[in-house]
Amino acid sequence: MSNLPNDALGPQPGDQLPAARRFTDEQRAARAKFGIFWDEDAPPEDPDDDHVLASEVSSYADKSRLVTVAKSFLDELAEFTERASPLNLDGPISEIEWNTARTSQPPIIDRWFYEDVGCFIAPGGTGKTTLLLFQLIHIVLGWELFGHEVMNPGPVVLLTAEDSRETLVARLRQMALQLQLTDAQIRSVREDVIITDVSGKGIKLTTVEKDVVMPSAQLDRLIVNIGVLNPSLVIIDPLVSFGVGESRVNDAEQGMIDAARRIRNAVKCGVIYVHHTGKANARDRTLDQYSGRGGSALADGSRMVHVLCRLNPDEWTEATGYMLEGDDAGFVLARPKMTWCPPQPDIYIMRRGYVFTRFDHIGETAGAMRVNQIADDKVWQFLKGEYLKGIKHTQNSVEDAKVLPQKATRQAVQRLLKDQRLAKEDLGTGGRGGARHFLRPMDRA
Repeated sequence: MSNLPNDALGPQPGDQLPAARRFTDEQRAARAKFGIFWDEDAPPEDPDDDHVLASEVSSYADKSRLVTVAKSFLDELAEFTERASPLNLDGPISEIEWNTARTSQPPIIDRWFYEDVGCFIAPGGTGKTTLLLFQLIHIVLGWELFGHEVMNPGPVVLLTAEDSRETLVARLRQMALQLQLTDAQIRSVREDVIITDVSGKGIKLTTVEKDVVMPSAQLDRLIVNIGVLNPSLVIIDPLVSFGVGESRVNDAEQGMIDAARRIRNAVKCGVIYVHHTGKANARDRTLDQYSGRGGSALADGSRMVHVLCRLNPDEWTEATGYMLEGDDAGFVLARPKMTWCPPQPDIYIMRRGYVFTRFDHIGETAGAMRVNQIADDKVWQFLKGEYLKGIKHTQNSVEDAKVLPQKATRQAVQRLLKDQRLAKEDLGTGGRGGARHFLRPMDRA
């Protein structure tokens, strides 16, 4: 409620107004405070100024007129700004620009991340955030990542709206232990991996204005905060939590691409969105650039698309020739879209604890042979151990022991007999019915 006396504001609503109203300097100053700037009397036929003044003086007065006036003023200001700053076309190409223009964006990690917009796609629960943390450690420390050189080491920023800061810090700590980092390296990781948890705070990088998806005001503040850190890479996890939703899929995704480009242009860093695989794509385990859920605008606007898919133990062994043990997990990581370098092959990654190791692909034929060899060795070792204990097994009893699935056990036994690593010998039981032969393991010369 205003502290000004009523007479300082001039005639009040309800007063008997004369045909001509004159205001003192003190009254004009009070009126100017509320946005009424005319020097002379207000037009007698327009009492809106009195309504505005009344709403300011009284806390119980109707404020709708003030809201309307403010909105009209802001709309007019926006139109004036747009008229005053029209789109300007750039001029001719200068000689310096002609000679210095780059054919590729600067790499952060060679043939992996560049100073541009990208996305990392994987099903929920796959461990994509943990894999990204592993990569961030390598960027901060300047370590080679899966055979790729880190070209621009430096701080990294991770905005998370899914996992808490505490959870991510705990994962970093476990990685540091498994990687046996020194105290100095751990200090670098703690200082240069900037984790900001915005879950539940409603932070959005885009907004809808006049039915158009636009960068939000929060984005400008974020750019300032990120720019101070001068990071090599910014991770935004997950994409869906920072946009306007999926009711307008491609518009929303294109808005996020525009927001990431503004960060890239202002800060000169890479921006990676973490995105979930679509349901059908997750079931089919696709690895193309359109594997993410939603529309195609995200993949089309990104210059780097990485897709992660988990493999079952047989698929992993067939691809790499190695067996997964215990809680090990095997993945294939595809890079179906890499604009700033030649096409890149899929790589195979095994996770053990919180550390990831790359394995080479050995080819489908060699991989299948390796799978069979591992199955054969497993059945043969079982039969040898049992035979040394005095236990003689038939094919049926080996299947009942569930060393391997039933079909795989039968196939392994047949291959072992063919290779003469097993021999059928008489049980000596005689008579009819029941098994008369057992499988004896034969040591190769």
